[in-house]
Amino acid sequence: MITFFRKALSSWMVLGLFGLILIAFIVTGFGAPTGMESLSLAGDKIAKAGSQSLSASEAAQRLQSQYEGARRETPGLTMSAFLASGRFDATIEQMVNGRALDAFAEDEQMAISDRLVDSEIAKIAAFKGATGKFDRTVFLAVLSERRINEADLRADIARDMMADKVIIPASGGAVAPVELIAPYANLLLETRFGQQVVLPWSRFAPTAPATEAQIKDFYSRNAARYTVPETRTVKYAVVDNSRFAGKVQPTEAEIADAYKVASARFAASEKRVLTQAIVQSEAAAKAMAAKVAGGEALSVAAKAAGVEATTLKETDKKAYAALASEAVANAVFTTAQGKVAAPAKSGLGWHVVKVDTITAIPGKSLEQARAELMPILVAQKEDAALADFVSGLEDAVADGQAFDDVAKAQGLTVVSTPAVTQGGLAPGNTAFKPAPELALVLKDAFTADLDDDPATVTIERGKRYAFYDVAAINAAAPKPLAEIRAQVASDLAADTASRAARKAAQDAVARVNKGESLASVLAAMKLPAAAALGGQRLEMEQAGEKAPAGLRTLFDLTRGQAKSQEDKAQQAYRIVALERIIPGNAKARPDLISATQGELSRVLGDEYAQQMLGAIRKQVGTTQNAEAIARLKASLKGTAGQ
Repeated sequence: MITFFRKALSSWMVLGLFGLILIAFIVTGFGAPTGMESLSLAGDKIAKAGSQSLSASEAAQRLQSQYEGARRETPGLTMSAFLASGRFDATIEQMVNGRALDAFAEDEQMAISDRLVDSEIAKIAAFKGATGKFDRTVFLAVLSERRINEADLRADIARDMMADKVIIPASGGAVAPVELIAPYANLLLETRFGQQVVLPWSRFAPTAPATEAQIKDFYSRNAARYTVPETRTVKYAVVDNSRFAGKVQPTEAEIADAYKVASARFAASEKRVLTQAIVQSEAAAKAMAAKVAGGEALSVAAKAAGVEATTLKETDKKAYAALASEAVANAVFTTAQGKVAAPAKSGLGWHVVKVDTITAIPGKSLEQARAELMPILVAQKEDAALADFVSGLEDAVADGQAFDDVAKAQGLTVVSTPAVTQGGLAPGNTAFKPAPELALVLKDAFTADLDDDPATVTIERGKRYAFYDVAAINAAAPKPLAEIRAQVASDLAADTASRAARKAAQDAVARVNKGESLASVLAAMKLPAAAALGGQRLEMEQAGEKAPAGLRTLFDLTRGQAKSQEDKAQQAYRIVALERIIPGNAKARPDLISATQGELSRVLGDEYAQQMLGAIRKQVGTTQNAEAIARLKASLKGTAGQ
């Protein structure tokens, strides 16, 4: 509410201490961690808390997941930038906190029951079926889709609930004392009055033009300001598989082989609509199956047993086996329509399943499958032809042929760039618009030497490539003074004016801070008159960036003191002087007293929670492996381009 106070952590328990992100993936629909296959960290233990340890692979998955979530909010975010933001250290700390809490709970023989975890899972909307109630089938399907392990999700939820029991009580009862509230509330109502004057740089602009020697000296001292980064001229040609469209066709033998490989896809199959209920004992399953076989509806029999029956819409055996087990699927898919299958067991319990309907799907002959196979085979042939073509370009270069000769022989359309930076900008050529593929070409071209052979780069693997050559390299250097003399002279005049404005502001402030009034100093120095400035601290905080310029400075001063500050946006210096302070009195503002108490109580509660967590970590004994953590960070940086 009020930025004057130190902001409380946003959902500190989840975001600040434990980083429980699997639940967030379920709620937001973000995908689960990917791209970590290249990390070889399985053997690294990066931290230990009591009997609980944290592996590098677990931390890598969490960090990758957080990175992917952050990249959705900030497109273009690189892994390097993500790690440099401090999120790496924060996430490691969060996960170690979680392990410490687990160890503490274990030592104190505290546990969250499976039933409590089940109740929390049942509340998550993503796991609810068409009836609006928790659906185990939907639950498993969502976890499978997001590649989230059920055990990991349950552990996160249990840890969240344990924090509610252990950490929250340490902070929830924190109440800031009245003696502390009143001074803060009074500060918010404090009002200050003073004056400010703005000294534009232009007021101090030199009256005489700079000499040639002064311009040369300024140019020399500020060479970096006028330096053009290294540029390169590149020639390139894009080739893709459209080059071979209509020119390659699969043979009959290749079509027959593809049909044979995909025989399972084109074989006859069936889908079934099933109604099932799951109980925890074989005896209960057999009793329920007997009732259904005798004519009782499965939904009625299930309800009598204290469970719910669910209907699975047209599923095949493979998909059903993935949800249940091979044993259950074998029993169900050998049962006739309208009958109940023999009870079979999966990891969820004993399944009682009635086969509602069976839909037979006939197989396809080679001729019937041809229409499906041809586009796939043609695309494969085109991709293979493109790969051979690109290899041919590289072979020609290896044989000593020049870029232009190879491009002409193959009928390639060559694009020649102007001198461009690695980012694709052409200094002095605002009309140049780089093609999208140029970024990938330049990324490779800026690592090559001028005498290196032409090369190919991948634009879209298997689909699109670029064949390029570096035609010229221009080293980074300042633009010649003769070309930019007018700009340098203008910059010198602005710099001279800025320095003069700063000196005048500093001299005026020094005199005010020695006891002179701002008005008399400005008159003596023949500077513009000051304008009145004033306001209340609370109003300033509520206005935020819209508060009058200089007002925040007024609240940084002591009475009779002045301060100067640069305003680059206005190309000016500002002098602010404080003249009068009217203390605030919050006695007549019970709403402000209450709000202040709430803010301070939250801050106090956060500190209590942190102290509680620190005590837990100390009690269970927490250590971190700095070398393993460094290896993990280096490995993640290595995935930045993936």
